[in-house]
Amino acid sequence: MHHICGERPLLGTLLLEQNAVREDDLELALRAQAQNGERLGEILVELELLCRPALDRAVASQSGVELEEERGYGTGLRAELERRHRGRRGLPAEAGGNLGGASA
Repeated sequence: MHHICGERPLLGTLLLEQNAVREDDLELALRAQAQNGERLGEILVELELLCRPALDRAVASQSGVELEEERGYGTGLRAELERRHRGRRGLPAEAGGNLGGASA
């Protein structure tokens, strides 16, 4: 598998490095992408193999942008949803980024 496209790391490579997806889940999504041409991240979210905030952070990281942490009332909810999603997928508690939430 290639690891970069031009000067940007490939999304799948980043997600693996961040422990955001398992390798077998990534391979499943890549096969689906080859068949239907959809964006990899959207496929992973649609198949519930990746939560949207983790995708947002990975895409930002891929572009060299750091998302700001949300602050204030209710921001713990997003972190809790991510934590539950990761636990359901059998992934480590953290995905190489903060789980305090991120805004686009």
